[in-house]
Amino acid sequence: MVLAVSHRPQSTTRRDLAAALATLWLTSGLYLDGWAHSHVPELETFFTPWHGVLYSGYAALAIAIVPSVLWRGRPAGPVRDWVPAGYGLGLLGAVLFAVGGVVDMTWHTLFGVEVSLEALLSPPHLLLLTAGTLMITTPVRAAAARRAAPSLAGDLPVLLSLLSAVGVAAFFLNYLSPFTDAPAAFNGFRNGQAFGLAQYLAFTVLVVTACLFAWTRLGRVPAGLVTVVVAAASIPDGVFNDFAHLAAQLWPLLGAVLADLAVQWVAAQRPDLVPVTLGALVPPLIWSTHLIGVQLSLGVAWTEELWSGVVVLTALAGAALGGLLAPSTRPAA
Repeated sequence: MVLAVSHRPQSTTRRDLAAALATLWLTSGLYLDGWAHSHVPELETFFTPWHGVLYSGYAALAIAIVPSVLWRGRPAGPVRDWVPAGYGLGLLGAVLFAVGGVVDMTWHTLFGVEVSLEALLSPPHLLLLTAGTLMITTPVRAAAARRAAPSLAGDLPVLLSLLSAVGVAAFFLNYLSPFTDAPAAFNGFRNGQAFGLAQYLAFTVLVVTACLFAWTRLGRVPAGLVTVVVAAASIPDGVFNDFAHLAAQLWPLLGAVLADLAVQWVAAQRPDLVPVTLGALVPPLIWSTHLIGVQLSLGVAWTEELWSGVVVLTALAGAALGGLLAPSTRPAA
């Protein structure tokens, strides 16, 4: 007996780009809503202009990832064959986001509008985070499925997708952001220096993991990836404090550009060392330049042992993450 083989359709770069641009709409709506929650605390309704931007961005992204055969008429064949490779989880995310929107509206009606940390930990918002991330990362999975070759046009949807994905993650972790809080400038910062160190470690994990995610899916690192990821992690969260520590947010981009150049060189010479290089090199470069920005604008208040320890410790943490994905050189038994 011969079994029929199902061949999943592949997306196109143009379609992935449309989806990636829609992710920017959704992410912009998220930050507008976050700004409103921090600057207009008297909000007591679900129906706001900022929610309108957020949910219209969701609608645009959902439309962009709906299988094209559904727009052309009644599709034929198995349902699985309607969906381009890499788009399935995005469609699941679209359904979950719609459910999360209803749950969020109900939650606000029953319990009011959350503020500060409560808004980031609200169960409906965490459901929206999960669903939105599944949708936003669709272009990355699609590019991986069709094994897209390196090119500016082909990598643009991937870079925009990761810009949005990291931006969303940074939004929900903004209370841990050393880019915007600049903890090294304040000896008595919140719960002390230990909390500041935890911030540097948390965002090290975010930045390195995002880069490694792209590497594991694509088998390579698109040019400019590190800079895009660091920009998404460092700059947008400034809306919460009106960009009070802008130098601490912008200087890390210099370190990210240097890391990008180094990673591309390593990729050309020793591709097997790329994950370890990403993990070990990105943190010390971005935190060193971040600390330069802090020194120039606010002044570093931490001792030499503390700020230099941040650079070394985050490099070790990143190297450990990258080492988990490094190809094994041990010969097969």
